[in-house]
Amino acid sequence: MKEILRNNQFRLLSIFLLLGNAFLLPITADEAYYYSWSDQLAWGYFDHPPLVAWLLHLTTGDTLRAPFLVLSSLLVIIAQEKTLQRIIIIPGVHLFLGGALPDTLMIVSGFLVLHSFKKWANSPQIINAIVLGVCIAALGYSKFHGILLVIALAVGYWNMRKEWTLYISIAVAAVLLTPYFVWQYNHQWVTFNYHFNGRFATSSIATLLEFLALAVLLWWPLVLFFRKLQLWAKVLTLFALILFGWGAYNGSAELHWLLVFMWIIPSMKFPNSKRTRALALVLFGVHTLFWIPKVRENLGLQEHFREKIGKINSDEKVIFLDAYQDAAIYELATGKESYALAHPGIRLSQYNLQPYPFDGEEVIVFNRMGMGQRYFEGPLYTVREILYDLSKLDYQWEGWTLQFEPSDVPSGYNWILYSYRNGAEQRRERLCLGTEVPNVCYQAGVDQFLTLEKNWMPSGLWIPLP
Repeated sequence: MKEILRNNQFRLLSIFLLLGNAFLLPITADEAYYYSWSDQLAWGYFDHPPLVAWLLHLTTGDTLRAPFLVLSSLLVIIAQEKTLQRIIIIPGVHLFLGGALPDTLMIVSGFLVLHSFKKWANSPQIINAIVLGVCIAALGYSKFHGILLVIALAVGYWNMRKEWTLYISIAVAAVLLTPYFVWQYNHQWVTFNYHFNGRFATSSIATLLEFLALAVLLWWPLVLFFRKLQLWAKVLTLFALILFGWGAYNGSAELHWLLVFMWIIPSMKFPNSKRTRALALVLFGVHTLFWIPKVRENLGLQEHFREKIGKINSDEKVIFLDAYQDAAIYELATGKESYALAHPGIRLSQYNLQPYPFDGEEVIVFNRMGMGQRYFEGPLYTVREILYDLSKLDYQWEGWTLQFEPSDVPSGYNWILYSYRNGAEQRRERLCLGTEVPNVCYQAGVDQFLTLEKNWMPSGLWIPLP
């Protein structure tokens, strides 16, 4: 028995970490947001491919982490003990393991791609090629970052490009992913536009250097043993740093994107010494501290859980302003329908692809902008308004004159002109009543948009100047 425990020490610790994350950490705002997608199954969603929503559709609000916990646990069970030790040595990775997130599915499906690719490379038969194609499709339906693994394998094993069964894999993956790309086409490639154009703010060398420094600090084994990595692993590391570094320079990059490096860990040449085992045990102990609410609060991590949102108690219709995660947390905690309105320039979400459910009805608007009355003690304020969804307003440009039907604009709305330069807002200008034709002054070198707002409340309309 002692020998079994000793030989599976890090396997047991990994399972313990997964269980602790699943049952001792509150549901994060991101998890609640993805769960909100699962009410309506679709081939695509605003932020990510649909696999996370499909899996969450099989759960309830009380069990939403269950399938992700099972998948992660199976991965731990079949992994090698030395690989699990290396994973525990990577600081910060543990917090993302097993969450109801696209990242969990991406990591699992990425390992399936690696396994099926290795099997195909050793025996390039048709059946192995088909399995590889299915695994690549699963990776594609998980998260966009999976393309980095496909590119890395293509470069690292370029010598196998003449194996004709490889193109069966490519064809299978393409066929299985076709419905998703059809959805994107029908929605004006909304997800690609968001990730490549809608996420970034002001460019900054400082944010790039900060991101790279944290990447080196967290994933130090890759830096230390980079020269010993296989070619595909080197390509994956460099491509990821270039792509994510570009995002960091443009004002938007998140450290959990670097989870793609987990695919490299099993192939690393890493010493199995007493020192590295001791380091893994220390980091395991540090991780368990995050399960303590007071520790999370002192570190400023409680914002990821937004527990005050879940405590909102209202019998009226509730929506949120510039806070799509708040709306998702509220829906999960109360089981009631909600919505998130967003000003131009604020990060959009899946709510922008859904019809506004309270059109022409009085709602309570929760906001963090100090508008209205304070909602008990906390960051939220409330405003009572009758709001409309004007995103489908029929309009056209004739020269620089906006043509529309004034009777389609409800009372109380005004035309507002927003001006942006390099992703930063330059000016917000009220032009006229919503029933009047706005007189627009074009400014060269600046992105300008017209919208209708009622007492600072968005309408869902966003008209770029021609």
